[in-house]
Amino acid sequence: MKKGFTIIEVIIAITILTIGILGAFAFISHYTEYTSISNQRFIASYLAQEGIEIAKNIRDGNYLEGKAANNWSDGFATSNWDGEADYTSSDSLSAYSGDFLKIDNNGFYSYVSGTPTLFVRKIHIATSTATSTYISATVDWQERGRSHQVSSDEEINNWAWQ
Repeated sequence: MKKGFTIIEVIIAITILTIGILGAFAFISHYTEYTSISNQRFIASYLAQEGIEIAKNIRDGNYLEGKAANNWSDGFATSNWDGEADYTSSDSLSAYSGDFLKIDNNGFYSYVSGTPTLFVRKIHIATSTATSTYISATVDWQERGRSHQVSSDEEINNWAWQ
């Protein structure tokens, strides 16, 4: 009986070890890519919902200012219109210009100051009537050469319309 390994056994062992290591590296690479995209999708979903909340805040501000029932949607009343706003917007949506959101040192996203991010938010007013407005907020971003998008939509109503 011979002691030791033959050259063929060594080559087979090295091949199996190499395939195992390359498989682990491929798994780690895909895992980090998936984690990054999931993290960005999570942030984008909150930014989309924030867009809806901004429109609701404008409606609520109109109501609290005592505006008449027919002025409840001042600041976003036009049907089939695209706008943008951030948490500092209190009375109207600006016309959509495709600007990137920025994040400040406190973690707040706005168009005013901070470090530019990957995210572009569009608030779309689909239909607006005397009693309700259908709003959609879409957040787009590019990552790893691919386009991504998250949307949120809601119908908000005129509280004063009874």
